[in-house]
Amino acid sequence: MSTFNFASIAAQLGQEQGISFENKVLSWNTAADVQDVVDALNKQTTVHYLNLDGNTLGVEAAKAIGEGLKRHPEFRKALWKNMFTGRLISEIPEALKHLGAALIVAGAKLTVLDLSDNALGPNGMRGLEELLRSPVCYSLQELLLCNCGLGPEGGSMLSRALIDLHANANKAGFPLQLRVFIGSRNRLEDAGATEMATAFQTLKTFEEIVLEQNSIYIEGVEALAESFKHNPHLRVLNMNDNTLKSEGAEKIAEALPFLPLLREMSFGDCLIKTNGAYHFGEALERGNERLEVIDLGFNEINSDGGLVLVNAMGNKPKLRILNLDGNSFGEEGSEMIISEMSKLPTAAALQPFQDQEEEDLE
Repeated sequence: MSTFNFASIAAQLGQEQGISFENKVLSWNTAADVQDVVDALNKQTTVHYLNLDGNTLGVEAAKAIGEGLKRHPEFRKALWKNMFTGRLISEIPEALKHLGAALIVAGAKLTVLDLSDNALGPNGMRGLEELLRSPVCYSLQELLLCNCGLGPEGGSMLSRALIDLHANANKAGFPLQLRVFIGSRNRLEDAGATEMATAFQTLKTFEEIVLEQNSIYIEGVEALAESFKHNPHLRVLNMNDNTLKSEGAEKIAEALPFLPLLREMSFGDCLIKTNGAYHFGEALERGNERLEVIDLGFNEINSDGGLVLVNAMGNKPKLRILNLDGNSFGEEGSEMIISEMSKLPTAAALQPFQDQEEEDLE
């Protein structure tokens, strides 16, 4: 079975050539407006990336850029965040269709697709569906869709596209190796999160999943926790600012033994409370020795829960950051936690408590 040579791609990163119009704050409506971009695409023999971040792209302009992209089968990084400011809802999918169709014609092999900070929603997802199922994305390693307003429907559409991509890539003999998904601030809610969990569980290749601030509650958390068990290479897991409560923390804690490579876990502002801290503490005491960053701040955990967490840090020799700030420890509890942490070789990992910082300033 053939596979893409990701090691070779990684070795070439230092030699990447590309075109950047980042933060030019240009308004591109017509083909004439993007003549500079098209000229650069036509002139430059090798274009590994095109960065359009911080401009605003209309349909005709996207079509013209697409014509230029058709010349570049070596293209691999679509750095297209924040490029639809002020555009009509009808323009976004059409512009994306032109860009995607061009990459399909070119026979490009994308490794990075970054469309963060674009108001895609389900409507915009319709402009990506063909691209995401195509051979262009069989090589995709990083999918960055932060702050795209996908909502439950958009999340469902994305999940189905990724599952189809996985099947298509396998059938073609190029197993998908998608490693990174950044999907924060998308209002996925339980329905969208549950759909995305199905994709995570199907692909099984993720090393980093970031789902901050998505209005996810227990139903979505339960589905996600199950999907994490099927991704043993996970190194970074961030679900800050969702509503796990203690029940959700229990489900995530049950998944932790399946994640031996985990380096960063962030569940701050998730209302896990003291019982949730007990669940995490019990799981962490038994494993996950490679953890370097743990964020459990602002979770209404009392000092007993804080002490349980600190006592679970004894087998974490690489720990660099332990954030327990913003919990309900009280002054005496905070002092006890600091005292217990000071007994460990990784004592410096404990981040200062805000009250302590304020006292130091006085």
